[in-house]
Amino acid sequence: MRHPQHALTIDHRLKGEDTKRRPALAFWAGGQRRFAWVLTISLIALTVVQVSVPVALNMWSQRLFDALEQHDFANVLRQAGVAVLIIIGNVVVMTIHLKTKRRLQVEWRADLTRRLLDQWMVQGRDYRLSQLRGELDNPDGRIAEDVRIATEYSVDLAHSSLYCALLLVSFAQILYGLSGPPQVQFGSWQFTLPGHLVWIAMAYAGAGAVVATWLGQPLTRAATLRQNKEADFRSGLVRARETALTIPLVNAGSMRPKNIKAQFAKVIGAWQRQSGALAHLVMFSSSWTVLSQAVPILVAAPRYVAGAITLGVLMQTVQAFQQMISALSWPIDNMQKLAECRASSARVAQLHASLIDLPATSGKRRAVDAAGVDTARVDAAGVDTAASERPTLVSEESRRDASIG
Repeated sequence: MRHPQHALTIDHRLKGEDTKRRPALAFWAGGQRRFAWVLTISLIALTVVQVSVPVALNMWSQRLFDALEQHDFANVLRQAGVAVLIIIGNVVVMTIHLKTKRRLQVEWRADLTRRLLDQWMVQGRDYRLSQLRGELDNPDGRIAEDVRIATEYSVDLAHSSLYCALLLVSFAQILYGLSGPPQVQFGSWQFTLPGHLVWIAMAYAGAGAVVATWLGQPLTRAATLRQNKEADFRSGLVRARETALTIPLVNAGSMRPKNIKAQFAKVIGAWQRQSGALAHLVMFSSSWTVLSQAVPILVAAPRYVAGAITLGVLMQTVQAFQQMISALSWPIDNMQKLAECRASSARVAQLHASLIDLPATSGKRRAVDAAGVDTARVDAAGVDTAASERPTLVSEESRRDASIG
């Protein structure tokens, strides 16, 4: 077990570099940096392989629908066999990718949790932090829940953003080649635009991203408020349990439920505020999803009707257009997760900054419980040295009744 004084030495050694960069990034620069980078590079490589699956499916769909249009049954059977191989490869890649990603998430969370605990539970710093007033509340909840959300969601978002970026590059090239002649005609108006389908997809997805970002701003504030109120409610329950044995029930029995109910009412209020912000985003994203299925067909159908392309090329164009829209719609699809990740990351960063700036306590300190009784003296290592001096709140008669029972 790590000695508190050793933890304090580590804390002072890391203080200079932690103030220059976020504590979360220390995972890739600390003692586990080789393992961290192996996991990270492996995840990137597996993401690249992941992108090859939809690209292969896009090429496969063109050959399949051309075979169907030509009534070539033998070719249809061959494409069915190819589909089986693609499915098997996708299952293998997705399984390995999932295990690698989850391993990176839990190792990062463990490293960040250890660093924060080393800074928090050192020479009475946890006590001094509890005496601060302001927005710094519930350090235990921040370490237990916000670190989890910040690390897990950050890996998820980093992976999905890289995947969408690679998907965008791959299908932009495919769609550029499928766009046909650069001359685009709308009625009597004609102009030259090479790769016009790519530009249409980018304009369509860009407009949606702007609207989603605008609708998502209230959601970030609502997510931060809800996480704060949830942490206050959990902390209130913990304090109620801890004081149950030190406060006479006749005085505290009616007080604790009122306080806890008031905290839970604030949780409900924060939940409702988040629901309102989320409802606006869901209304837009749901209609956007349905519309995104129809737009590619409407864009590519004129060339098929004119006989310029085959059915296979039409379906390949539609799928490539949809993949581009999907990649460009990453902000829309991840707006809620982005809001929660930003809120939790900010809470963890605030805790880290406060711990860095807060000096450790030397010597002994005294604590007063909720009943106003001087209950303990805690030494520099945070050990209770006055447990034997606490006044008993249980009568001898109650002890006899308990022993008989």
